[in-house]
Amino acid sequence: MPRIAIVGLACLFPGAPGLARFWQNIVDGVDAIGEVPPARWDASFYDPDSTAVDRFYCKRGGFVDEHARFDPLAFGIMPKIAGVVEPDQLLTLRVGYEALQDAGYDERPFARERTGVIVGRGNYVSAGVLRLEQHVRLLPQVLQTLRDLFPDISEEALAATRERLQREFSYYGPDMAAGLIPNLIASRLANRLDLHGPAYTVDAACASSLLAVEQACASLARGETDMMLVGGAHLTHDLTFWATFCQLGALSRSGGIRPLSADADGILAGEGVGMAVLKRLDDALADGDRIYAVIEGTGSSSDGRSSSLVAPSAAGQRIALDKAWSDLPFGRESIGLVEAHGTGTPTGDGVELDTLAAFFGPAEAGVERPVIGSVKSMIGHT
Repeated sequence: MPRIAIVGLACLFPGAPGLARFWQNIVDGVDAIGEVPPARWDASFYDPDSTAVDRFYCKRGGFVDEHARFDPLAFGIMPKIAGVVEPDQLLTLRVGYEALQDAGYDERPFARERTGVIVGRGNYVSAGVLRLEQHVRLLPQVLQTLRDLFPDISEEALAATRERLQREFSYYGPDMAAGLIPNLIASRLANRLDLHGPAYTVDAACASSLLAVEQACASLARGETDMMLVGGAHLTHDLTFWATFCQLGALSRSGGIRPLSADADGILAGEGVGMAVLKRLDDALADGDRIYAVIEGTGSSSDGRSSSLVAPSAAGQRIALDKAWSDLPFGRESIGLVEAHGTGTPTGDGVELDTLAAFFGPAEAGVERPVIGSVKSMIGHT
C-alpha cells in the first residue's frame, strides 16, 4: 500500500467543539464525561435497581449538546428541515467541511470528480427515525387503544386527539424524508460539498470509522481517487440505545469508564464526529499540503466462530495486526503509543491486552516499550 497522508482534521467530541480543544483536553487530561442532559430523556427513566426494559441503571456518558451548533443557511438547508433531519447528517456535514477547510481545500482548487466520502456510522435507531415512529406507529396505536377502552368515544373526539398529538409531535413531511435515511449521511456531504467520487456509509459497529479509513486508503492506493474525506459519526443517545445496552449489561454500573483497568465494570456511551482528509503521501508533498501524520498500513479481521457473538478473540485480533504490519518499514519496537480500543469491559480489555502482549512480546529489562492508552476514558465509547 502506498503511504497515505492525513492532511486535514476536524472533530466534535464531548468537551471539544473543535480540533484544537480536543487535543488540549488530551494534553490536560480533561474528563469530559457527565450526566445525561435533561433534554435527552426524563429523569424517571433512571432506576439503578430496576431490570425493566424502560428503566436504565446508568445515567452518565459523553455528550456534545453544548457544542452541537449548525448553521443550516450556510449549507443551503432550510431551517425547518434542519430541525427534524437526523443530527448526525448535519453535524457530519459541518465537521466534514471543517476538515476540508483545515486542509486548505475550502479555497484551493482540487479534483472534485476524484474526491470521495466514506463515513462510519452504526445503524442504531436514531432521533429522526423515532420522531417518524411517533406519526406512523405510535399515533395509530394510541387511537386504537382509546377505541378499545372507550367503545362509545366519538369519531370527533378521536379526530381531535389525532390533531392534538400531531401538533405536539415533530414535523414530518416529504421534504425531510431523505434526512432519516442513515446511508445518506455521506451522500449529503458529497451533495453539499460538491464531491463527485464514491460516497457511502459503512457499519462495522465499534470499528466503523476505522473501516472507513481502511476503505479510503484502499481507494487511494488503487488510484480510483486522489483525495478522500473520511471519518465516523455517533450521535444516537436515544432511549432505545440506552435500553439495548442496559439489557446487555454493557454500561458501567459505577458510572465510571476505566479502560484497561482491573476495576473496569463496563462502557460509558459517548458521542461525536471525527473527519480526516487523506491523500497519497507523494501527492500531498507535491501539492505542498500540511501533513499531520502518515498511515503506513491497515488491517482488519473477524473472530470467526467463538463462544459468543460479542466476545472478542485474541486470535482474531492478531490477524488484523499481522495484516497491518505486513509491509511496514520499521519494527514493532519503534512504536511509542498504542491507542487501544479500551472499552472498559473486563472481558474485552483482557483479550486486547493479551493480543498486544503476544504481538509485541514480553517486557525486557531496560528496554523501552510502547505506552497504551484509550481516549474513551475522557469522552466515552463512541
